[in-house]
Amino acid sequence: MGEFEELVLAAAPSIEALIPAEPAAELGRYQPRQWSGPQYGTPAQRALDDFPGLTAERLLGALELGVAKLTLTAPENVVSDLRPIPDGSTFSLLSYGGQSALKEPVTMVAAVHPGAIELITEQVRATAALLDLSDAAGDEDAVVAKHGAAHLALAVAVSAAVLRRLGSPTSVNPSAVIGIAIGVTALLLPGIPKPPAYAQALLQKRRDEYKGLSWSPSVPVSDHQFLFVEEPSLSQADFTATGLVAAVDTGFAVRTGLAEGAIGVMSEVVLDPPSDPETRHWDEVAEISFTAVNGDARLGHGTMPPWPGEFRVRVSARGRDGDDDEAYELLIWPAPYAEPLVHKKTDKVGHRLRGEPEPERTIAPEAGLRWLADLLGEAATVTIITGLDVDDVVDDFEEDSIVIEIDGGVVVVEDNNYVGSNQETLERLSRNGKAASFFWNVNALTTLSFARAGEVIAAEEPWEEAEFGDDPEVVAALDGLDFGDWRHTNAKGITAVTRFTGSELPRDDLTDAIEELLST
Repeated sequence: MGEFEELVLAAAPSIEALIPAEPAAELGRYQPRQWSGPQYGTPAQRALDDFPGLTAERLLGALELGVAKLTLTAPENVVSDLRPIPDGSTFSLLSYGGQSALKEPVTMVAAVHPGAIELITEQVRATAALLDLSDAAGDEDAVVAKHGAAHLALAVAVSAAVLRRLGSPTSVNPSAVIGIAIGVTALLLPGIPKPPAYAQALLQKRRDEYKGLSWSPSVPVSDHQFLFVEEPSLSQADFTATGLVAAVDTGFAVRTGLAEGAIGVMSEVVLDPPSDPETRHWDEVAEISFTAVNGDARLGHGTMPPWPGEFRVRVSARGRDGDDDEAYELLIWPAPYAEPLVHKKTDKVGHRLRGEPEPERTIAPEAGLRWLADLLGEAATVTIITGLDVDDVVDDFEEDSIVIEIDGGVVVVEDNNYVGSNQETLERLSRNGKAASFFWNVNALTTLSFARAGEVIAAEEPWEEAEFGDDPEVVAALDGLDFGDWRHTNAKGITAVTRFTGSELPRDDLTDAIEELLST
């Protein structure tokens, strides 16, 4: 260690004592933005400009009087390579209202003493390697504040000593000393390892602040499964207990119907045991216990809690047999080990994996019209009229619709409109027979309407407790359509419309017409 290093290291603790903990911690955590603008000034000047201005002003206020009293002076050999600007030199300095009180003094030093800021930067870089912060202790705030304050104090000592040796009125300005020190620290500190105690302190802070998490990632599927683990391993998942989920090293695996690709997974971590599962909307629901070795396992952009221990995961799945949109939900919470539990088992994949006879799966009555609901998207109305032809109904609808003749009547499809759900319209359209419509919009509002012989028989938002009356034809149209299960509600509504009117929808003709409508 040289004479200069001994000088600044000895002076740093008294300077560090002047630095408040809060701005010191902000400096200790500071990460610069990716700079894509013009490369002006020195790197330390750019770092000073990037650093939060209010924090820099707080540090200036805390240090200004103390720095003015410093008598540190660098040995002559430290600055021997610097040359002042020649006598008679001129330069311009642009300033503006509201700029930091640190910017102009630092710019003046850069102009009057070329190379001084770069010299200070390199001296701080070299001397920082001699700082010993192995005794830093406490919570994350305390450790990171020590990190920031110790390095800033060292930078102030170096800056003060070098600038005092230069001896000009410009160089001994306390604002210049402090501004350069903040810029140099902001430049160098992000690349300097934090004290040894920091990693554990940060982990403890994350644990203390963790309140649970909910996220919906798209996760990769390989060999009919996706993993939620801390790190890959060679352990093989055994799905025979649940047919759906199994513990593996550092996490768990979920068995999918999809062989390869990606799939959406609704995920949630809670800290208290959940209530009984809602199984109605799922084909399979099972839960198991698993061990987090370290914590922080990642699935997409979300993670497990940042601590080790025993956890429970409840997995809900549908569509694994290929008869529905495949989807998954994970619910995770801390819990002691318990035996695997299957809450619901109805799909063929699960039965095969558990070694059970495959069940007979009935095809949902709305399955044949899911294509139409999917094609129309988030807002539409489908109306079917019997006893009239295209010319009889086309004037009742607006330009955002298509009217197609079908056996026995007409089908009208509206994109993001609802004329067909209007009572007066249905009464008029049903004058020679029947008319029925199903409307839905982006806010999940729906209306299912039935009309016959110029009269609306029933019109309700379909849900589990909806009352459509006892008209036999309406009752038959609704038979077997489970509106209490929110899956494929739009396809169910369209199915009721086709049943009531006794109509079949031509898929190819409708698809071509709808695609042309949506493209205009």
